[in-house]
Amino acid sequence: MSAYSILRTAIEQKKAVAFTLHDKPQVGSPHALGKGDGVEKVLMYRGVDAHEKRVPAQGQWDCIAVSELSDVKLLADEPFHQGHPDAAQRAGIREVDISL
Repeated sequence: MSAYSILRTAIEQKKAVAFTLHDKPQVGSPHALGKGDGVEKVLMYRGVDAHEKRVPAQGQWDCIAVSELSDVKLLADEPFHQGHPDAAQRAGIREVDISL
């Protein structure tokens, strides 16, 4: 299965994913998938969300080229970050394929 297909499934099922970006293993919650500047991109909250009161989320929103990601896998037990990216963060994807 391609990275794009796995990310699409993750969005549909609201599942976090593990992936490698610039040789660093990471975890994230994808929220939108499509194209920006002619390149397949994913809008993702990168980092872990503890989902505990008074514990701030420890991550950031990024719009990443899918081609930069490797070893993308669905995570069954990692919490999915339910946050809402702002319009500036969403602007990296101009042709939306799927979005929450």
